[in-house]
Amino acid sequence: MATRATSDEKAVDTHEAIDEQQHAGHKSLENTVVQKPPQLKATASSKSEHVQTSDSKKEDSSQTLEEKSKAGVGDYFRVFQYTDLQGRLLYAIGITCAVASGAALPLMTLVFGSSTGSISNYGSGQGGDSQQFQASIHGLVLWFVYLFVGRFVIGYFGTLCMCIAAARTTNALRKAFLASLLRQDMAHFDLQGNGSVATQTTTNGNRINQGIAEKLYTCVVGLSLFFSAFIVALAVQWKLALITMSIVPGMMLAVGSCIGVVTPIENEIVRLYSRAATVAQDALGSMKTILAFGAQEKIVTLYDEYLRAAYDKGKKKSVMFGILFSSQNFFTISGMSLAFWEGSRLYQSGEIPNVSKVITVILSVTLGTTSVLFFLPQIESITNASSAAAELFSIVDKPSQLDPLDSAGRRPTSCTGDIEIRDLHFAYPSRPEAPVLQGLNLRIPANKTTALVGPSGCGKSTIVGLLERWYQPTSGQMILDDHDIADYNTAWLRSNLRLVQQEPTLFQGTVAQNVAKGFVGTQMTLPEEKRMQLIQEACIAADAHEFILGLPDGYHTALGEGARMLSGGQRQRIAIARSIISEPRILLCDEATSALDSRAEKAVQSALDRVSANKTTLIIAHKLATVMAADNIAVMANGQVVEQGSHHELLERDGLYAAMVRAQDLGAELEEGAPSRAPEVAPQEHENHGEYGSSAPTLMRMRSEYKATEPQSKVEPLTAGTLNQSLFSCAFVMLKENKDLYPWYALSCLAYVMVGGTYAVQAVLFSRLIRVFTLQGAEARNQADFYALMLFVLALANLVGFFCVGLATNAIGQSLTYRYRKEMLQRILNMDLDFFDFPENASGALTARLSSVPSATQELMSQNLGLMLNVVVNVITSSALAIAYGWKLGLTLVFTGLPLIVASGWVRVRLDQRLDASTEKQFSSSASLASEAVISIRTVSLLTLENDVLREYSECLDGIVAKVIRSLLVTLIPYSFSQSADFLVMALGFWYGSRLLSTGEYTSTQFFVVFIAIIFGDQAAAQFFTWTTSITKATSGTNYMLWLRTITTNIRETAENQDKAPSAGDVSVGLHDVEFRYRQRQTAIVLRSISLTIKPGTFAAFVGPSGCGKSTIVSLMQRFYDPSSGCITVNEDDIKLLSPSLYRRCMSLVQQEPPLYLGSVRQNIALGLDYEPSEEEMAEACRQANVLDFVSSLPQGLDTPCGSKGTQFSGGQRQRIALARALIRKPRLLLLDEATSALDTQSEKVVQKALDEAMSSRTTVAVAHRLSTIRDADVIFVIQDGAIAESGTHRDLQRRKGRYYAMCLAQSFGESRLA
Repeated sequence: MATRATSDEKAVDTHEAIDEQQHAGHKSLENTVVQKPPQLKATASSKSEHVQTSDSKKEDSSQTLEEKSKAGVGDYFRVFQYTDLQGRLLYAIGITCAVASGAALPLMTLVFGSSTGSISNYGSGQGGDSQQFQASIHGLVLWFVYLFVGRFVIGYFGTLCMCIAAARTTNALRKAFLASLLRQDMAHFDLQGNGSVATQTTTNGNRINQGIAEKLYTCVVGLSLFFSAFIVALAVQWKLALITMSIVPGMMLAVGSCIGVVTPIENEIVRLYSRAATVAQDALGSMKTILAFGAQEKIVTLYDEYLRAAYDKGKKKSVMFGILFSSQNFFTISGMSLAFWEGSRLYQSGEIPNVSKVITVILSVTLGTTSVLFFLPQIESITNASSAAAELFSIVDKPSQLDPLDSAGRRPTSCTGDIEIRDLHFAYPSRPEAPVLQGLNLRIPANKTTALVGPSGCGKSTIVGLLERWYQPTSGQMILDDHDIADYNTAWLRSNLRLVQQEPTLFQGTVAQNVAKGFVGTQMTLPEEKRMQLIQEACIAADAHEFILGLPDGYHTALGEGARMLSGGQRQRIAIARSIISEPRILLCDEATSALDSRAEKAVQSALDRVSANKTTLIIAHKLATVMAADNIAVMANGQVVEQGSHHELLERDGLYAAMVRAQDLGAELEEGAPSRAPEVAPQEHENHGEYGSSAPTLMRMRSEYKATEPQSKVEPLTAGTLNQSLFSCAFVMLKENKDLYPWYALSCLAYVMVGGTYAVQAVLFSRLIRVFTLQGAEARNQADFYALMLFVLALANLVGFFCVGLATNAIGQSLTYRYRKEMLQRILNMDLDFFDFPENASGALTARLSSVPSATQELMSQNLGLMLNVVVNVITSSALAIAYGWKLGLTLVFTGLPLIVASGWVRVRLDQRLDASTEKQFSSSASLASEAVISIRTVSLLTLENDVLREYSECLDGIVAKVIRSLLVTLIPYSFSQSADFLVMALGFWYGSRLLSTGEYTSTQFFVVFIAIIFGDQAAAQFFTWTTSITKATSGTNYMLWLRTITTNIRETAENQDKAPSAGDVSVGLHDVEFRYRQRQTAIVLRSISLTIKPGTFAAFVGPSGCGKSTIVSLMQRFYDPSSGCITVNEDDIKLLSPSLYRRCMSLVQQEPPLYLGSVRQNIALGLDYEPSEEEMAEACRQANVLDFVSSLPQGLDTPCGSKGTQFSGGQRQRIALARALIRKPRLLLLDEATSALDTQSEKVVQKALDEAMSSRTTVAVAHRLSTIRDADVIFVIQDGAIAESGTHRDLQRRKGRYYAMCLAQSFGESRLA
């Protein structure tokens, strides 16, 4: 009887287990494309079908992985392969304790039955005198105490061992998953729909941990209880036991059928949420582009289509949940009714000698019955864990042809660096129909410099990818030192060649740590002083030393995620230092100086010339000035070499190369007699006397500790993450705002109140049925029939009540999940960029919260509130009934038993909350680390950082696991006490009740009503604390949601500005005494008293050294930030008074490193439009951006998928697609931040001509290092140290022979470079 109350608990557990997939696995590994994702709204419907066809091809190619991702028992047991020896020992102890704990409960039925029999006999005058009666009861009371001690100790150590073993196992599996992911071919990362890595490692890991920790322990306890209970029942009275056991098949059929129907629905929901997570993470990782193009609603709409699809699927579970909930309690109470009815008949016929046997059998069978509800839900949780494991194993098992961690392959002691490419053919695996290299033949001699030039997309960067062994050639050979590069060990190969990429990637950590990532071999074991010396030497060679010293903490300055607090040129120079620090034999430079200003480019080029001496060097460049000194220049077109020779030889041939040189030459415009050297000017590399991060800190999240000078109160609101409101305060707010769900809440409350009195009614009926065994003849039969019937009526009431609960719970849960996921993304996407400068708000961490927070919130509002109401009603009704029937025993048990259980449970809740709050940040940190590594997989690969990433990730996880284990040592004490304290309450009840019976104060009926009511009430209270973990997460998640609502953005739509747009016509821009400092670095002045005017319809350009503040000016023009002082005007209107969305709608931005998103080329170009563009508009935008021919050559034209991050296209191709995205908006103000830096000369010339035509009808602002792109500007502003050093036209500035003149001379093909 003592565990009768667990039926509700098991019902809840079943619901939690089934629904757990929804809220714990929303972002599982989506390595298989099961269904076509919803398209961006801008996609034409006719084209969507075409894209679906394209994606269906990917489905076919991913079929093997899809099969592997299907959950199976084998996947579950395979998880334990990651358990070490210590973990296996802990599991053995835990399982042994679980078996013992399960077997202890049926032993309690023997003691309880004997006690009940003694009291019943004494009440009917058959139990001897009071002293004998009390002596027998005292002996039985001691058994309850022994059972309490045994279950407490066994439960504590069993759960502790199981949880520790599970934490260690999950930890090992997480590490293995990331290791396997880092081993994958680069083609794997080019595929769409691989899910969000940040949540694969975290959410799936959590699901697996639950399935192999407490859920497994509970399952073993349930199985042990199942067998031991029926063994006891059969041993005591086999006939009654068999009759009562007839309910078990019905219960298993009902529960099993429901789970079978719900599981496929859950799997589909998991897939949908995983794709939604990918959409969200891509957007959160490029917030500047999202804000610039006003794409928040478009992203939310796409996200909403996934959510709506999941919501529609989820609604189908309502009826199944109703059946699942109701069948459990119905069968359990019906079984009791049948057992009492048949037991009384057998007792009357003499087959059962006394009431104690009937009570023991009834309790044992009831325990056995409820044990089915005990382990079946856990089996579903185990299935969820299997599903999560299968998804992770689909990556673990995926073979890699180019495994960077494989130790096989040649490892020569030295590398000469002689490279020869023979008849090389290649097409990207994701686009096999579009060949990139077609019979390429090229010699790259050792210790010589070879340059590759040619149109964007001709295959230059592809050669680098093949040399790095990111891909396998379709045919042909790449020979290094007389051996095919496929024969070499991959890690050895990458360690002997170093690549400086066009778009450099830096990692979280300090400047020194980033440069140190270039160390190889013995360098990694050098003393710290020697390491710092090498780091500084590399930075000096890369022309980075000066600006690094100007950072707040010099070489120990922490960088943000992606290091976007630095300018593009600063990042590039740190990346160059990182590449040259190991003194590689082969140096690959893919547009290595494209982001540098003229002076820095000249210095870095000299540094590269120095470090490339006696090395094999391959340079890919569009700036031909950087390749003039190369020993051999190969001109590529259409995947083949069309010209080769030195600079002078190619000029004499007057072919394609000569035409490219003429197009870029600035020297022709220098005045006659101009000196061949630049005039002496003040050093320009003071860019960090306040410009730390002056270029693009707006875009990314800081991963560093800020030395903020602002009051903490101004910064903390963006990082607090909680309002610290109580559970009930959070619930009240959520109830208040979801009035449309009130009918469901009303139905749920009514049902819970109806079934909430179940325990009290059971207590009365139990006492009456026990009394039946003291009667004889017809009266006994009549009363047995009546009270058994009443018990069956109670079962019917539970059937109806819990069916309504199941319907309401799922309806509320699905609605709230949908609403709060959507609301949360909307709120985050509309935050100021300041919000994203904090490590807590990194894209990976936010993506993980997009799943966990709404899930926890809906769990509170749909499940936990009702469960709490049910518990409260049960406790109140049971306690009131007990006190009313017998106030002495009632008050004693109410005020001793309940406080014990409630206090221990409350302590556990508080400890859980602290643990949850601390581990949440750490798991977010580990998720961000894994996400950053995969997003930057090419950089990780080329630097052979796989082992370093795994080590950092391992250390992070090990720290979390150690903290969790230490916490479990404490938190499991009150939990185990609350789960076994009912034995103490039973002991107290029998002891004090026997005294009251012996003195004649109580009748046996009175005692049983009071005692059974209190026991059920105590169990309801204990049951409440089995949900403390979910309640803790719900409180934390709901607080986070409410906290997001309290953040007021500074740059937003208001009632005053919502209709205010820039006046019609051409746009003029004015900066009036503008100063700017970033919020976290008030001591660092980025812009100093900038005042300028850009007239309507003119072309203005900003030039200057990297980090001088050029891109910051563009960010301020777009109002990503507001100036610290001064103002910015457009057509004489202060932009602070304009609607941000209407203001940004009149402009377009093309960045230096433009992001592309999952979806087709068409969808990406239409990102900034709020309507579907016509084919003519699309074609015209592509033509203006010189991307029409390229797009037309793709297999599916505009509907060709771009792949993750657009990495299937070259940098120049991505930039031209981004340019088309900007031009299709027909902006009145065009902002170009190094918009043509990645274009080849021919494309740049064509695009520049198109831009020139477009500029006739719009104002244009350009930031450029390549001065040939802005020579025709109406006004050029030279920025130095955050201030305007010079301004004027190209010719005016040349005549002054100042800074601009020096920059022109540095880039010229005139005498200064030919001498």
